[in-house]
Amino acid sequence: MGKTRYALTFAGVLGTVALTLALSHATVIDFENLNLASIPDDYADRVNDSGFDSQNRGGYNLTFGATPNVQVRMFSADYQNGTWNRLGTLFLWSSNYANLVNVAYHSPSNQGARFIFTADPGYWVRLHSFQMGGWPNTNQPLPFLQVLVDGNPVFTQQNITISGSTADTFNFDPNVVKGGVIEIRFGGNWNVGIDNIGFSQELIPEPASLLALGAGLAGLMGLRRRTQ
Repeated sequence: MGKTRYALTFAGVLGTVALTLALSHATVIDFENLNLASIPDDYADRVNDSGFDSQNRGGYNLTFGATPNVQVRMFSADYQNGTWNRLGTLFLWSSNYANLVNVAYHSPSNQGARFIFTADPGYWVRLHSFQMGGWPNTNQPLPFLQVLVDGNPVFTQQNITISGSTADTFNFDPNVVKGGVIEIRFGGNWNVGIDNIGFSQELIPEPASLLALGAGLAGLMGLRRRTQ
């Protein structure tokens, strides 16, 4: 049976206040609008409110909105030597990666995949979730899986088993797993594919707005104490 895995995170008061003020949108990369064997490096780059990316490819999943201020890059990467440099494109497979439809996988098998989400100045990019499945409907070992925020690992798993029946879902707290750049890296087995990558953008609030909100909250607390 597939499992839901959670990244362990913590959030401070400032993060909560910032979320309250922020303008947020989200995109889910499900690869459903592709009919190519290989996936363009800039697939899902800057998806606008009309569902088109920077290269005018349409039909994106806009269930949660758009991400016009997030640059997206994805490719097969050098996992074996640890450099994670680009080797070539990722590839699309339509079925049998657990119960997923249209997934991305890397080639060759002993290398890896790298997804890079970069926010424009004045924005954060946030990670919500993604799913992984084993092919051909078989549990598969995954040597390495990692999420980084601004170059710092926030989630790392090694030698884990990915389900070949019901896809594993990896959930993250988008109020915490956010920054200027978010990366997803995995490698060592091309029989593990990724799908349904949910990410979002968030407008970074100005310090003056945070102070104003803080003062307003303090005033409400004071009023509550007086009424009691």
